Amino acid sequence: MGRPEDYGPTINAVIWSQVGASLFFLCLRLYCKFKKRSGLWWDDHVLIASWVTLMIASALTTWNVALGFGKHVYQINPVNFPQIGLNGNVISTISITSAVWSKTSFAMTLLRIEEKGWTRNLIWGAIVSMNVLMGLNAMAAWVQCTPIEKYWLPQTPGKCWSPKVAAYYGVFAAGYSALMDILLAMLPWKLIWGLQMKMKEKIGVGIAMSMGLFAGGTSIVKCTTIPTLLSGDFTYDGSDLVIWGTVESGVTIMAASIPVLRVLIRDVASTARKYYGNSGTRTNGSRFGGDLTRTNTVTVTTSTTRKGSIRRKWDKLADDRSDKSILGVEPEPGFGKIVRTNEIVVQYDTRSDVEGHNGSYEMDQMDRMNRMV
Repeated sequence: MGRPEDYGPTINAVIWSQVGASLFFLCLRLYCKFKKRSGLWWDDHVLIASWVTLMIASALTTWNVALGFGKHVYQINPVNFPQIGLNGNVISTISITSAVWSKTSFAMTLLRIEEKGWTRNLIWGAIVSMNVLMGLNAMAAWVQCTPIEKYWLPQTPGKCWSPKVAAYYGVFAAGYSALMDILLAMLPWKLIWGLQMKMKEKIGVGIAMSMGLFAGGTSIVKCTTIPTLLSGDFTYDGSDLVIWGTVESGVTIMAASIPVLRVLIRDVASTARKYYGNSGTRTNGSRFGGDLTRTNTVTVTTSTTRKGSIRRKWDKLADDRSDKSILGVEPEPGFGKIVRTNEIVVQYDTRSDVEGHNGSYEMDQMDRMNRMV
């Protein structure tokens, strides 16, 4: 099948599907944070800012499509070219910003997990270098012409760099960004391998935190589309660059959210196991229709304190809880001196039916005792 004559509908479909999908994952991430009562940290705020910039870039792209972007140059009203060019500059800057912020957010999450060592320095190096290189790439469209408006108004007197400078640097910056995606996706394996976890848990966490590989893949594909900046029919040939620039940000936002969602999936699975394990029908009666009763005691211990310094320690643990819980690490519950023990006695009655040998399960809470120690 040949290429369409108008990429506009395809551009709109892809960019807004990415905006919607990334918003869905981001909202689930925030829900998990609030559900754990851990609040938001800098990585969350940076990821939210990344999504906002993605939405703004998508809105401007839709405006450009309405002006004719996605069609061949000869099919567009020449009056629209200056506005398309100006919008294109803004879209480029915002889109690159969205991508680098989404990657930075995930790197900041890794910083919260890795508290010391050379790995932490490596993560900081990735954050700084990535933001510097991508930041220069984001500003390229605004500095390559003097005066600035000559970029979208070619008839304006002035001078510009060779278009190859921005294009080649863009390929380099995007390639470096892809390399950082792969690096950040591999680091979690080093962080979790030494933890006291079951092997299947390590693999699950590692896979969840390695979704950045997909973001790296989109960055590599975007690299191959950047040379279209040199095309004389950029409004048509540049459609793939716009599409993959949006996909890169959207996929990275989703990839950065998935590790937190693993906590939600784990909680849902745990709740389901408890529900079906405690409310199912059992057939455990004796051969002669006798009754069998079992009594189990479950003790839940909580602690409270009135000391401010201890409360601050708990607040610090609560602040880290959502990110540590990705690795299955939960804070210690007790710093206080007053211990409240709740002892719950649960009686299980299992009866056999003489005729059908069917058992029934019934759970009654028989007693609750509160003891202050």
